[in-house]
Amino acid sequence: MTPENASQTLCPFARTFRASQPEGGCHGPSCALWRWVPVTIKHPAWLPAVRKAAAETGEKPPYPKAARFVADNKEVLGIAPTEGFCGAGGAL
Repeated sequence: MTPENASQTLCPFARTFRASQPEGGCHGPSCALWRWVPVTIKHPAWLPAVRKAAAETGEKPPYPKAARFVADNKEVLGIAPTEGFCGAGGAL
């Protein structure tokens, strides 16, 4: 889920022994338990970045070298994760 969607859900640790009702929502990326979903080829910025890298080197489809370049340099290229999950449930 996106951090915005997460804020609409209750945190599994929101209930305390003193409160009868859960309080507060998920804090998303500012929580120590938040985990980002790894960036994959389904990311909206992936294909444009691969095509741009291929155009710069003159590589022809299916662009294996450009795809490897993007995979190795996604942080530098500004391709950041957009979705995450509560890590209290374990690994993805």
